[in-house]
Amino acid sequence: MKKLILILAISFVSFSSYAQSTTNKQSEKITKYVTTFPNGEEAITITDHSASDNLELSSADNFYKYEILESSNHELLHGSTNQGNVASIDKNKLDEGTYTLKVYTDDFVITSDITISNGMDDQTGTIQ
Repeated sequence: MKKLILILAISFVSFSSYAQSTTNKQSEKITKYVTTFPNGEEAITITDHSASDNLELSSADNFYKYEILESSNHELLHGSTNQGNVASIDKNKLDEGTYTLKVYTDDFVITSDITISNGMDDQTGTIQ
């Protein structure tokens, strides 16, 4: 009888821990947006973790800068220089709306239209 109670107690604790960890994972939404080259290869990826204040920008190639422009008049709102193929963008610097993201590599300027609304909802991209 003691063994049965011990097994039930351990099972209950394990089940409760699993249920809580699953609930916490569901509260964070991870959204990934991919812009491709005309040949179908991945050019840039933007990853939005809903629990984070940053967007992660990664590129297949190293890029030396990125810019976020107002879509209507192409006014520069935010930009940064970069070394390597990954950068972090502070979402708090941008209001909700549609923007043009430009990523500058040695060979290409990758242009992607992004819409930010309580995180990122939509993204399309082209290569220039």
